[in-house]
Amino acid sequence: MVLEFTINGKLYQINPKCISVETSLNAFIRDCAQLKGTKFMCLEGGCGSCVVNVTKKHPVTNETVTNAINSCLLPIYACHGCDILTVEGIGNMKDGYHPIQKRLAEFNGSQCGFCSSGMVMSMFSLLEANGGSVTMQDVESALDGNICRCTGYRPILDAFKSFAVDTSDSTKKLCRDMEDLGSESSCLQGSCKGICINSVVGKEQKMQQVLDRDGKEWYKVYTIQEIQNIFQKIGSKAYMLIAGNTAHGVYRRRNDLQVFIDINSVEELHQYEIKENLVVGANNSLKDFIRIMHEAVQKNVNFQYLRKLIDHVQIIANHSVRNSGTLAGNLMIKHEHLEFPSDLFLLLETVGANLITMPTHPTTTVTPHQFLRLDMTKKILSSIVIPQHDPAYITIRSFKIMPVSQNSKAYVNAGFLFKFSKSTLIPETVTICFGGIQPSFVRASKTEAFLIGKQLLSNETLQGAIQVLSTELDPDYVLPDASPEYRKNLALSLLYKCILDIANKYRVKIDQRVKSGATPLERSLSSGKQTYDTYPNKWPLTQNVPKLEGLIQCSGEAEYINDIPKMPNELVAVFVLATEINSRIIKIDASKALQLDGVKAFFSVKDIPGINNFMTLEIGAPQVEEVFCSGEVVYHSQPIGIVVAETSVLASRASSLVETFYEKLPPKSVYPTVLDVIESEAYDRVSNLGFDRHGAQFRTAIEGPIKIKGRLNLQGQYHYTMETQTCFCVPIEDGMDVYSSTQYPDLVLCAISQVLNVQQNSINLSVRRLGGAYGAKSTRPALIASACAVAAKLTQRPVRMVLSMETNMSAIGKRIGCHSLYEVDVDSSGIINRLDNTYTHDGGSIVNENLAYLTSDMFKNCYRTDKWNLIGNVAQTNVAPNTWCRCPGTSEGIAMIENIMEHIAHVVGKDPMEVRMLNMSKENPMYQLLPKFRKDVGFDSRKKSIDKFNDKNRWRKRGIAIIPMEYPMEYSGTRNALVSIYHIDGSVAITHGSVEMGQGVNTKVAQVAASILGIALNKISVKPTTTLTSPNNNPSVHSISSETAAFAVKRCCEILLERLRPILAANRSATWEQIINRAFVTNVDLTAQYHYQSADLQGYIIWGCACAEIEVDILTGNVQIPRVDLLEDVGESMSPGIDIGQLEGSFIMGLGYYLTEALVYDNSNAMLVNNRSWNYKVPGVKDIPIDFRVHFLRNSSNPHGVLRSKAVGEPSFSMTPVLTYALRYALRSARRDAGLPDDWIPIGK
Repeated sequence: MVLEFTINGKLYQINPKCISVETSLNAFIRDCAQLKGTKFMCLEGGCGSCVVNVTKKHPVTNETVTNAINSCLLPIYACHGCDILTVEGIGNMKDGYHPIQKRLAEFNGSQCGFCSSGMVMSMFSLLEANGGSVTMQDVESALDGNICRCTGYRPILDAFKSFAVDTSDSTKKLCRDMEDLGSESSCLQGSCKGICINSVVGKEQKMQQVLDRDGKEWYKVYTIQEIQNIFQKIGSKAYMLIAGNTAHGVYRRRNDLQVFIDINSVEELHQYEIKENLVVGANNSLKDFIRIMHEAVQKNVNFQYLRKLIDHVQIIANHSVRNSGTLAGNLMIKHEHLEFPSDLFLLLETVGANLITMPTHPTTTVTPHQFLRLDMTKKILSSIVIPQHDPAYITIRSFKIMPVSQNSKAYVNAGFLFKFSKSTLIPETVTICFGGIQPSFVRASKTEAFLIGKQLLSNETLQGAIQVLSTELDPDYVLPDASPEYRKNLALSLLYKCILDIANKYRVKIDQRVKSGATPLERSLSSGKQTYDTYPNKWPLTQNVPKLEGLIQCSGEAEYINDIPKMPNELVAVFVLATEINSRIIKIDASKALQLDGVKAFFSVKDIPGINNFMTLEIGAPQVEEVFCSGEVVYHSQPIGIVVAETSVLASRASSLVETFYEKLPPKSVYPTVLDVIESEAYDRVSNLGFDRHGAQFRTAIEGPIKIKGRLNLQGQYHYTMETQTCFCVPIEDGMDVYSSTQYPDLVLCAISQVLNVQQNSINLSVRRLGGAYGAKSTRPALIASACAVAAKLTQRPVRMVLSMETNMSAIGKRIGCHSLYEVDVDSSGIINRLDNTYTHDGGSIVNENLAYLTSDMFKNCYRTDKWNLIGNVAQTNVAPNTWCRCPGTSEGIAMIENIMEHIAHVVGKDPMEVRMLNMSKENPMYQLLPKFRKDVGFDSRKKSIDKFNDKNRWRKRGIAIIPMEYPMEYSGTRNALVSIYHIDGSVAITHGSVEMGQGVNTKVAQVAASILGIALNKISVKPTTTLTSPNNNPSVHSISSETAAFAVKRCCEILLERLRPILAANRSATWEQIINRAFVTNVDLTAQYHYQSADLQGYIIWGCACAEIEVDILTGNVQIPRVDLLEDVGESMSPGIDIGQLEGSFIMGLGYYLTEALVYDNSNAMLVNNRSWNYKVPGVKDIPIDFRVHFLRNSSNPHGVLRSKAVGEPSFSMTPVLTYALRYALRSARRDAGLPDDWIPIGK
């Protein structure tokens, strides 16, 4: 029968001879339906950019159900009978926009925009699934699987909370204000209006067997008997049961699968009953399981304990995964991969559930632990039996400790069940389960036995249990897991937390100070506050306007490079990467890859027509960086060639078949990080960068009386651009059109021309927008573009290259790490008598990007430096060459000196702010600003409250800290702008040399042009950046691209006004359109160009302060951030909404850097082992500050800036070390409580 479904109301019927059964819904939407709003990114359900809405019939109730689903995980063949809505389907330019799309744009919740369509569809699906009635807490919880690296989430949450039934009065007022400005949407409407579509739900014919073009079989089954029949039919063929297919997001599917059995419509596997036991069909989704448990709780008091399970299941994976992932699917991952820390398995084992498998006669009933040892070949997990537990005698608790608040596997998870003797707290039965210890470990059986029959709440029993548990826990160490020591101590702490919780439940008298250790940190609803100056007489300049492209980003109509429509004969390129270092490539055999039908070529260094170097000498790069490795491998995952094929799936498969043969070189030590170099004293790898700073009095400065020594280690960071490195090359009659996701078009142009050995004028490079950059797309895109261009030139066919997240993380450099060693002499008050600091940057395997001039300049921050000595070095490590990353160099400079100030204050026993003030010149503006900020944020009263809290709590600790920032901004480089006015309607087109990547440069230049020309903002359009209109431009980096482009556009507009002056003077009552038409007929040139140079603008200082409050669960290490206050001097903000978002997003990226993100390398070969969204964790919506307050310094017009403004994008990242100072404050309290010495706690990265 025909496989059919609808997308946005359009009926699709699949031809198996054209579409493989392994095609995902995401691939079909993008490649076949040609809808580009649904993004292609992590391909494992971890980022949310691919979320769509799927509506289908429930196999038991026959009700229509609608959910947010990760399209990258759902096979297209599993969509039979479904109605699918993409972001284009709910609203677009032609049919009108949906209120959710408009609201997100109006609240400036879309910066680069790559995540916006997924955000919109998650919110749309939430409203659809709940009849339009949701709370603000529902909104925060529903976005747990959506990642945004730009905004810091706050404006997204504000936008979506405006649809909640409990939204705040201030938000309602804001919505009304927006409506007054012309918005048609109302946040006061009671429900979300559904989209009218042609539906196939409930009308589809039964589909049973399909054979695709590759000979793979797809079966759609409706009964368990049909599954058994297929098992008999297929013999020994490798098969897979398909439901949510979310396991693919954790463990990739095998390539040898021949048979796929879709069991989504099997009614028996979705049924449930609540009687003596709760019996749940194993193919129920996690979402349905939560609903079923809620029902059981309402019906039977002996199922009250399921409330605990509900809380735990709600933090399994993320909202979209829970919507489709099934109970059986989760348990089968655990069955096949014992190391998988399945929360569901742990919960079921804890509560004494049984699993029923079929087909056997009679059916087999086993415990979850026994299930792991079953041979499940041609068997199915049919149902789960969950028992009642009398709450009078049974206590059940569970815990999950993760690196972030949501959407993560556990470091360690735990389940506890205690059944007590009547009227006692003496356990008759004990179950203690842990995940994340080692694959074979499930139950702490020795500890269970120890506790039975003993008085649980006695110190003797507790100490004995912890000792027994300690002996039977033996965690393994498999990277990138947390250390065995941490995981073991975490497990011990969780047992203690559980017993504390039982004491609280039964109101046993215990020390009040330890009570808070019983429960995890509880997060309240987040909120934000922003204040800024705006000047109505200058509008649209200084006005809070939505980002120019915001609405089309929120509707999926904004085109990124991978959204460019597929061209005839197009090919896809995928890198082949080196897997051995300290070796030389002696042979590459691509014959197996080339045998695959549809694989067209393999290219390596021998095929490069010109120079094998993408970091050209002309941009000042001292070392060669090869496009393809020509011999010695300098880092793990270095590109050695590319495969080109007809599809990305085929190209990826072919790349894995290319065989590389290596010759081992003499053994060398491997150093993945700069810390490894320093600790190994491998100084042959260290060189000076030439930007040392020597204070005028350093050589004569006296030592002592107090000498302080220390270190600060700052590791790298993955940029986590939602759009990975991407390029599309199209051969044309006189050269090549190149579309590159780059911040540095000039470098890409230079690199391609030299690699291809062609003139630069034969390359036409265009960049409309980037899906995030943060420095990742400054120099590194030249590698991808050069490789892609080689393939396009040699095949003479269009070639598209989009790096997978794994390749993007492994093969491309990251933030340049830094290690600081310092020695400082101070007096008893903390005044510095002498300071000597040596820092060493982590350059990676090839050192081409020198940040020392930034770091050395920023190290002084706002302090006197005449007695300081600063040495700046760089180390060569064994990883991919590192590169610029948000706030490059500058963040390390401030982090180092502020860490020293904190260390001084700790040693001399002074208030850290007092020490800072003593080392600051009274003439420095910060001398006045810092005390005022301290007062404005209520620091002293909050600190007293925190101290009081810490005195009363042993296992919960809070901290608070402040950091100042003096951020010098200097101008450099060049920037083009071209402004054209069209004579019929007076509309204006602008192109400039800066690249739009979310920072809002296009919006700002439009505001500038509208203000200077005196016309409406909607008469201005900003065009893509090209190397024809803006050749020879510097990269868009270091937060100055918006200002320099705005300045160039300002000058263009002033030139045009000067030309129009005589006509304006003679026609004072004429409209703008009449003036322009008159200028045209009198041959006035209506196009102006300006080439900005650094001498046009004068540098200035950006001032800032940050105060952070943090809370720590001492027993687990989990943290949350109750409040952050940011103050930044932005001059007269050209566009306050955009600038606030930039500031917040930069700070949240820094929050991730210091608190959640860690690059983990294998020390044997420097391979990055956490290169996926599954194991590299950036902050999510519930990791941001609960109370996030942003203030722009009032009345701070900048006479030296462009239209009195200052740069915004990066400086706030430099203030994020304040989080570690607040954390240290909390940990010091814990150490004092533990009777430990109040030693300095080095906290780096």
